[in-house]
Amino acid sequence: MVTSPDFRFELDEERRVLVAHGDLDEAATFELRETLARTTDQLTTGLTIDLTDVDFLPSSAIGVLATAQTGARRNGATITFVAADGSVSQRVLTVCGLDYAESVSDAEA
Repeated sequence: MVTSPDFRFELDEERRVLVAHGDLDEAATFELRETLARTTDQLTTGLTIDLTDVDFLPSSAIGVLATAQTGARRNGATITFVAADGSVSQRVLTVCGLDYAESVSDAEA
């Protein structure tokens, strides 16, 4: 369970989509790191992380996401980030040079 009151996420294991909502503060970033480590450790298929509803995405959270993506690649899998046009996450991912899709359906295509 996420310990930050301003952040929550749901993981749809069947569709392989993690949807995040709110502020990725320090506590939430730690929880996300732990969740992604468990999820991506044995990942052999794709995972989509929808960041569209994330309102605060600091550099520590970007580091967690980039590390998870690198770990997945080592297993032959991919992690695709989703960030709607104009969202906070879209702006941060663009500045950081991380690729993203604009919708979950685009990522699944």
